Order: sequence, then structure tokens, then C-alpha cells
Amino acid sequence: MGVPQHQQLAEALLVQIAEGAFPVGDRLPTEGDLCATYGLARGTVRRALGSLEQLGRITRRAGVGTTVVAAAPVGGYQPVARSADDIATLAAETRLVNPVDGVVTAGADLARRMGVRRGTRWSYLAGRRVRRHGDHAPVCWSEHYLRGDQPREGLRTRRLDVAALAHLRIEQTISAGLLDEPMAEALGSTPGAAALVITRRHRDEEGRILSVGIHTHPGDRYRITTDL
Repeated sequence: MGVPQHQQLAEALLVQIAEGAFPVGDRLPTEGDLCATYGLARGTVRRALGSLEQLGRITRRAGVGTTVVAAAPVGGYQPVARSADDIATLAAETRLVNPVDGVVTAGADLARRMGVRRGTRWSYLAGRRVRRHGDHAPVCWSEHYLRGDQPREGLRTRRLDVAALAHLRIEQTISAGLLDEPMAEALGSTPGAAALVITRRHRDEEGRILSVGIHTHPGDRYRITTDL
């Protein structure tokens, strides 16, 4: 059986993107132009572009066109949550491998990273995060901190769902950082390499921070694109 036409087109476009024929930020030809160039039906072209979009290589927007956003493969895992549903999905689709846990008193550096007061006590769970399905390649280093007056077993046993998150106010901060040596080793990266850090603080009804999640990603593996 031959290679389907939509797959042939997708592969041809991927090669052109990788070779620089369509640099990041450039627009691909319109669907009509691709149909004419390759002699394909519009449905076939749309299916090929859909494959590239799923790979994180392009974005499509009505009235704007198809824009190249990545010259190299970008993982299907998207680190930035846009809703409580996204957070629940991230928790459901990934897991920690051989995490370490314990209790810690926040010193100056940890308090700064968490956004809490110095000297407060927290239970923690930390480890390499991987997808539950697929190649199990590491996606980030995750640290979870639970306020010291909460039961420690809650870190391992609680299940994140939309209902559980509904009564919490969630703050999400995106920042730049560097991978330290243990993180880099766990993630198969280089110590000192740039990192994308996603910090989420969950506050209770009284505004107190109940828990904090800090997720550190190798900066060269993920791309965030926003259409304005």
C-alpha cells in the first residue's frame, strides 16, 4: 500500500520547513495554492496541515493564514494551562517517576521561588515527569509543595479534577530559569541550559496559599505562540 497523499504532502512541507524554505514566522502557501501546486483535493491539503499543527510546527487562523512556529519538532505536551480543565488534563496525562518526598522549611531561595514566607513549613513531592502513554520521554522536573498544616498523604493520593479545583484561585506564573545539575541529568539536558518555569499557586477561599507546583522544562523543547 502506498503512502497516503496527505502524509506525502505533510512530509514534503516538513522538509521545506526544516531546510528553511519556510522560516519560523513565515506563512505557508494558502490551501488553494497547495491544491494547485500538488494537484490535491482541498480535504487532503487540510488533513496534511492538520498533521503539522498537531506536531506544533504551524498555527492556522481564519483570515490570517498558516504560520510556521517551529523549525524543529515540538512535543505534544503543552506546559502552559489556560483553564482548570487544562491542569486536570496535564495531571491525568503525565506522572512522576520515582519521586522523592519529605518536609521542608522554606529558606530564602525556596520561599522566593514559591512566593511564600520564609520559615514556613511544607510537605513536598518532586521528580521527573513523563507522559503516561507514548515514549515516556521526560517533559519536565516537577516540584509539588503542600502547606504544612495539611495531611502529607494528600500529595500522593489527591486526584486533580475540575471539581476539586473549582473552589481554588489558581495563579500561574511563566518565567525563565536555568537547569541545575540534578534537573539537567534527570531531563537529559545540559546543566546551566535555559529553562521554562511554570509556577502554579493554589489559594483557598481565604486567599492563603494551599499548595504550589513548580514545573521546570528544558527551554529548547517547548514553544509558546499567541495570536494577538
